[in-house]
Amino acid sequence: MVPRRVYTEQLGQLNQMIINMGHLTEEMIDKTILAIQSNDNELSKKIIKSDDQVDNMQLEIEKECAMLIAHQQPIAGDLRFILSVVKIVTDIERIADHCSDICQYSIKLGDTNWSKEISYQRHIERMALSARDMLRGALDSFVSKDIESIKQICKADDQIDEAFWKVWRELEAEMIVNKDFIKDGLHYIMIIKYLERIADHITNIAEWTYYSLTGEYVIHQSI
Repeated sequence: MVPRRVYTEQLGQLNQMIINMGHLTEEMIDKTILAIQSNDNELSKKIIKSDDQVDNMQLEIEKECAMLIAHQQPIAGDLRFILSVVKIVTDIERIADHCSDICQYSIKLGDTNWSKEISYQRHIERMALSARDMLRGALDSFVSKDIESIKQICKADDQIDEAFWKVWRELEAEMIVNKDFIKDGLHYIMIIKYLERIADHITNIAEWTYYSLTGEYVIHQSI
């Protein structure tokens, strides 16, 4: 058994590893938004490749968690923290995957111009920015251990769900009146679906953070 000081340092390092992974994924969301807005296929391809880096970070963190459990046999709050980290990194990795998925559909949109004057594009952009802000808030809550801010993150997911259906109806309406838009419309639908899933994974991060602090699972509908 290593000294308590070393064990505390290992927990601190684990905490920093997950923050680094989260910040890298936050940057991926920012770049994904830029790639869509600027129709930058080269940037989209770079984002798709950067997903491997997040995957590697996930494996590294999971190995560290396994080593801590095997060697230190943590109990109570420490064990909850380590188990929550294993769950959180899975959700962070899925967010990175969905950024990659969105970029693949952005490439399929080809030379489509992005304009704030087009309602569904404007609302997709807002939806993506809201998801980015959600992740930023979830990471801040992980660091600050602020339970009230965790609850706000969970509430924000409902707003993303509402935005999803709003954009869905706009895209549906456009496809009905413009048959040439159907192919692009389906690509946009996949983009908003992945944005909605990103918000779901961020909610999971907030809920696992809540569990690590309280030992209780958040029932989203009751917040």
